[in-house]
Amino acid sequence: MDCNRISWFRAAVSAVVIFLYFVIFTAWLPSMLLRSSLLATASRGVADGITIVVWGGFFGLGVLALMWAQDRELI
Repeated sequence: MDCNRISWFRAAVSAVVIFLYFVIFTAWLPSMLLRSSLLATASRGVADGITIVVWGGFFGLGVLALMWAQDRELI
């Protein structure tokens, strides 16, 4: 992508959205899931396993979304 085609505002908004996605879905959500009442009765191994699957799923989706956006020259 030609760096002159994207405005500073759009670049800043894109960066904030990407940052917030990864903070919310790969840090905050798995942390809240571990502390939730849904997993309170599960064993520690099951709770950790579910949290890892949730983290990995959202991390993978984020990476795929970044690749898709880059292919379409959105970022």
